[in-house]
Amino acid sequence: MIDQARASRLASQAFDLWQSGKGAEAIPLYEQSLTLADPSHYRLPDYHGELATVLSELGRFPQARNQLELSLSVTLGQGAAEGSIGVVIARYFLADHLLGQQRPQEALQVIEPSLAKGIASEWLLRLVKATALHALGRIDEARPEAAMVLETAPSSQKREELAELLGKLQLP
Repeated sequence: MIDQARASRLASQAFDLWQSGKGAEAIPLYEQSLTLADPSHYRLPDYHGELATVLSELGRFPQARNQLELSLSVTLGQGAAEGSIGVVIARYFLADHLLGQQRPQEALQVIEPSLAKGIASEWLLRLVKATALHALGRIDEARPEAAMVLETAPSSQKREELAELLGKLQLP
């Protein structure tokens, strides 16, 4: 039964618990909110993403991945265009999770559909791509991606932050 008002309250309570360091207590509230949420509600992908973060922090990586995949699937299912900010963010978090799990090839596959569209937040996915290629030992391919990260950064401050991060990988 859909009860979006209750789903929103539960997700908000879960978020507050998570932020206060009570992630394990937040999980059942997130799970209950997901069963009550309207499938077309704009915050549904966020509920999945927040639950994924809690699960990941607790070391429950396969479950976190599942929630990140659901976040992406729901975002696309709600009609968001490939390359839209919602899809890019969902792809970024899923790919970043995969990188953290030493799955760089899968991370590349996750971001490719949005990169192919020429998007406004290109730097974000190119950062994942450069990092994944580096993790795969494909340094010659990672370097031009790193250069594109810096070229497409949204501001000079962000460019400096990214240059420092890429410098740690010896990729600027």
